[in-house]
Amino acid sequence: MKPSEVLDKAADIIIRDGWMQGDFYLTTNGSGRYWDEQEAKSAPCCQFGAINRAVWGYAWAPSRVAEQWGGPNMWVAAKAEGYINRYVQENLGLLGIGAVHWNDEDGRTAEEVVAALRAAAELARQEGE
Repeated sequence: MKPSEVLDKAADIIIRDGWMQGDFYLTTNGSGRYWDEQEAKSAPCCQFGAINRAVWGYAWAPSRVAEQWGGPNMWVAAKAEGYINRYVQENLGLLGIGAVHWNDEDGRTAEEVVAALRAAAELARQEGE
């Protein structure tokens, strides 16, 4: 999978599963009970959680990710994260602020995050990624 595909898939995940701030994914189901591993595959997530889910199937699951952390999956996720960071910094005038902080700013919306992921995917496509 290319970084552009990861970013588009991450946008689709946020549209489908919901978006959140402050953590990779919503860790409880509203009743205070933690999601089990299956439920966590579809819990609302932040933009980086969505990127992780696009690559590994989980917004954040160290036991699963550790098995696959090396190799091409790690590099495609890192490149996708690099493109969203670059887009936020260069196009939204937020030099020095990474996309993770941008995602978590007060007043941010899911629509803005989805639009940034799509724009970062387009940037990646323009560069052959």
